[in-house]
Amino acid sequence: MSKRQDILDAASRLFTENGARATSTKSIAVEAATSEALIFKYFGTKERLLEEIIKKGYQEAAKTILPNLNEKDALAYILKIIEIPRILVDANPIFWKMQYKIMGLNAISQKYHDNFMRPCFERLEQSFSELKYESSELEAQLLLIYIDGMWRHFARLQEDVKKEEELTKLMKQKYNKK
Repeated sequence: MSKRQDILDAASRLFTENGARATSTKSIAVEAATSEALIFKYFGTKERLLEEIIKKGYQEAAKTILPNLNEKDALAYILKIIEIPRILVDANPIFWKMQYKIMGLNAISQKYHDNFMRPCFERLEQSFSELKYESSELEAQLLLIYIDGMWRHFARLQEDVKKEEELTKLMKQKYNKK
């Protein structure tokens, strides 16, 4: 493994444990068994290091959920979207726990998340419209609020997979009845 990757891994662990503000470059250097100078050489600032972790996390997330986003049928798309919080957190629990901890205090983190979710809103609105929901825009917003709350819940508690699956199944049942 490269020193650059060691720094990214160490920073991810520390940002997850302590939050971004409470994590110093010195503590990252100690955790990565390297020097602060090398951190600054690779990333310039702690903020750029954090942004690199966030960017990579969302790139991985996009690859993970891409099969769910290609669904053509409106109801099938909605049911696939409901699975996203569980799929994402299970695939990369450290990243999503870090996001849970820092998103409220970090504009970069929020920006990446908003950009990541934007296409889902547009497709959800279209899907609810196709299914003749009275207010497709509000229904799409409501489902995204659920999704946002569930990934945070799963990331924070990191419950057992069975409980996550039960919650996901229950939500899917609500939309599968129409």
